[in-house]
Amino acid sequence: MSPTLKYLRVQIQALVGQMVQVDETDLVYKGPWVRSAQQRLFQTLEADYSFPKATCRSLVNLMWDFLNETFGEKLHEGQITFYAASASEPPGKRLSEIKSVPVHLTFHDRNDMNILTEKGTSGLRKHKILRMSSEALDQDGLLTQEDLAVLLCSSRRTIRRDVKELKQQGIDVPTRGTLQDIGPGVTHKSKVVKMWLEGYEYTDIERKTGHSGFSVQRYLTGFAKSVRFHCRGYSLPEIRELTDMSERLVKDYLDLYETCKDHPESQIRLQQILAEPLPLKKNSIPLHEGSGVMNP
Repeated sequence: MSPTLKYLRVQIQALVGQMVQVDETDLVYKGPWVRSAQQRLFQTLEADYSFPKATCRSLVNLMWDFLNETFGEKLHEGQITFYAASASEPPGKRLSEIKSVPVHLTFHDRNDMNILTEKGTSGLRKHKILRMSSEALDQDGLLTQEDLAVLLCSSRRTIRRDVKELKQQGIDVPTRGTLQDIGPGVTHKSKVVKMWLEGYEYTDIERKTGHSGFSVQRYLTGFAKSVRFHCRGYSLPEIRELTDMSERLVKDYLDLYETCKDHPESQIRLQQILAEPLPLKKNSIPLHEGSGVMNP
C-alpha cells in the first residue's frame, strides 16, 4: 500500500467510526456523541459542502459500511484493546503460563444510555459483562471475572453475583471460569441468528444478548454463506474451508437452517438474507489464472 493511500486510510478512519444518530432530546448525554467522529463528518459535509441532511447521513453511512468491509478488524469508536486468555488454553494452567490474545472490547456504546435509563447501573453493568465476554469469545479469547472487575471498576464479588443472576435468567456468560460448565452446546452466534430469524430486531438482540449490531451482522453473513454453499452441494469440510469458520459453527448454522426453513415466521427473513446469488456449483468454480485460487 502506497504512503498516500495509507495516509488517506488513517484520515478516513479518524473521521468515521461507528455510525451514531444523535437524539436532540437527550440533553444529559448528548454532548459526547455530538463530538463523535461521525457527527463531525456529518457537520463538515453539511456546512462545507451544503449537502442536505439526508445526503450527509447517506454519505456517512456509505463510508462506514465501506470501512467495516475493508478495515473491519480495526478498533471502532468506543472500543479498547485488551489482552485476554486464549480460548484454546485448557483449565488448570498457572496464570504466567497462559497464552493471551488481543481482543477489541466495546467499552461504551450509545445504546448504553438507554440501558442505564431502563435498568439502572446494575442492569448496565450486567449488559457490559455479557457484551464484553461475548466479544472476547468471538475473537478466540476468554475474560476472567477478575478481568471484568478491572474493566468495570467493580469488585470480584459484584461480578460473580451478576454472572450468577444472569445464569438464573437462562443467560450463560462465557468467561474462562464458566465456559467449562457451559460445555459444547449451541454457539452464541447461532443463538443470535435464531433470535433474528424469529423476528427480533437488531436493537432487541443487542439489549438481550450484549452483542453489538456489527457482530450481529457478521453472524448473519456467516450464516447466509454457510446455507448458500450447503444448497449448492458443498460438504461440511468444504464449507468450513471456504468460509474460514469452525466446522462446529457451520454445523450449528446448517442445523438452525433445517429447523427454521419451514417456519412461516422465519421464511421471510431467510429469503431476505439468502436473496443474493448462490455460489457457482463446485464443479464449475473457475481458478484465477496462474494463482490456483478458487473464485467463488
